[in-house]
Amino acid sequence: MNEILRNTQYLTTESILLFISLLCITLAKVLDEQRFHAFLAIIINQRYLKVYSKEQNKTQNRFNLLLFVPQLVVIAMIIKEGIDRLDLAKDTNILVIISFLTLFILFKYYLEKIIATIFEIGNFTESFQFHKLTYRNYSALILLPLLAYYTYSGLDKNILIVIALSIFLLLNLISLALTLLNHQKSISRYLFYFILYLCALEIAPYLILANLVFTDKA
Repeated sequence: MNEILRNTQYLTTESILLFISLLCITLAKVLDEQRFHAFLAIIINQRYLKVYSKEQNKTQNRFNLLLFVPQLVVIAMIIKEGIDRLDLAKDTNILVIISFLTLFILFKYYLEKIIATIFEIGNFTESFQFHKLTYRNYSALILLPLLAYYTYSGLDKNILIVIALSIFLLLNLISLALTLLNHQKSISRYLFYFILYLCALEIAPYLILANLVFTDKA
C-alpha cells in the first residue's frame, strides 16, 4: 500500500470561521427563502435591488447582517494571507483582523450617516450603501468556497491565492460599476456631494491604512 501524506497543520480558527459563515448563509436562506433566491439572482436581474431597496433600514436588517458575516470572514482571510505573504507582520491573528475590520466598518458607516445627515442626502446614501453591501455580500458567497478550498487543499497555494485575489478585485470593481450605474441619476443630481463622499469616505480611509501599514513596515 502507498503511504498518504496527512496534513497535520492546525486550522481550528479558520475552520470555526468558515463553519460560522456557512451557518449564517443557511440561516439567511431558512429565515427568508424567497429573499435569498432573489438575492442569488442579482447577477441576472435587478429584482432584488428594486424590491428590497424600499425597506426601512435596508443595510441593518437581519438578512443583510447574516450575510455580512461571511463577507467579513472572506475579507479577513484575504488580508491575513496578504500580510503573511508580504511579511508585514509575524503570527498574524485572524481574529484581531476581524475585530479591527468590524470597528473600521462601523466607524466608517456611522461617519457616513453623520455626513449624509449634514448634507441632507440620507436617502441617496442609504440606497447607495444598500447596493454596495448587496454586491459585496454576493461576492463573498462566490469567494467563500474558493477560500475554503485554498485553506484545506494541498495544491499550489501561489496559484490559488492569485486566483482568489483576482476574483476579489474583479468582483469589487464590477460591484462598484453596477452601483454607480444604478445611481447615475442621483449622482448627477448630487455630483458635488458625491465627489466629496467618494474622496473622503471611499478612497482616503484605505489610502491612510495602506500608508500606515507600509510606513510601519519600512
